[in-house]
Amino acid sequence: MKYTLAIILALTGIASQAQTKAKPAAPKRAPIDTTKFVLVEGGTYKMGTDNPVEKPESPAHTVSISTFYLGKTEVTFEEYDKFTAATKRDTVPSGAWGRGKQPVFMVSWYDAIAYCNWLSETEKLSKYYKVDSNKNVTILDTAKGYRLPTEAEWEYAARGGRKAKDLPFAGGDIINNVGWYIDNAGGQTHPVAQKPANELGLYDMTGNVFEWVWDWYADNTYAEVAGSDPRGPKTGSYRVMRGGAWFSYGKWAQVTTRQNHDPNFRQNSVGFRVARNY
Repeated sequence: MKYTLAIILALTGIASQAQTKAKPAAPKRAPIDTTKFVLVEGGTYKMGTDNPVEKPESPAHTVSISTFYLGKTEVTFEEYDKFTAATKRDTVPSGAWGRGKQPVFMVSWYDAIAYCNWLSETEKLSKYYKVDSNKNVTILDTAKGYRLPTEAEWEYAARGGRKAKDLPFAGGDIINNVGWYIDNAGGQTHPVAQKPANELGLYDMTGNVFEWVWDWYADNTYAEVAGSDPRGPKTGSYRVMRGGAWFSYGKWAQVTTRQNHDPNFRQNSVGFRVARNY
């Protein structure tokens, strides 16, 4: 009887080992430059506000966000100039404000999409976007490459993600301390990462330049920006911009502030930052 029991136990152990060995390995993640990107751990938060400066910021509603990567800073002229040189595009003008570490501006939403696809190609990652001859842009869900953050991701990260302290601006409650805006910018942009970062280590999410995000703009409603990892309306005329700019008044540079424009729009106050799936 003891001998039979020993055989049963031994066989059970072998079966257990076989099951352990058969367990599939975790998928290998493509490396990412952690000096340039922050890992934003996912979570659930209240997006928007019930006390809006303008109606499109309301109502507050619950959104869940998956973990993702986000650029520590807005894309700079230094980075964008590599893209224009490699793709033989026209150089983006910067005027007397300089280039280098200045956040790139005078870029359309379509320019930002093209940059994301180029950056993916340079790192041998599958492109995130498909762009057809009519400039229709669709997401390739199996892609591993770089992309624009969604509006919900952007606000979650600006607030500080899991470390959020319910502050009106990214990283503080006094805009002068954390962002370049009309009262301290001197009428122009400033090099990235000169002001303190927010709780996640993200710079300039208040002021400096507006940032394009993925979403079509939903006029006066958040109905399609709710739930888990929302991407906003399926169609629209304008794309969303977030974060305020160097000429913004404080109340229009809060983490809940929403702006929008034609995706072909270019101005010396509009740039972007890059995201990637975890």
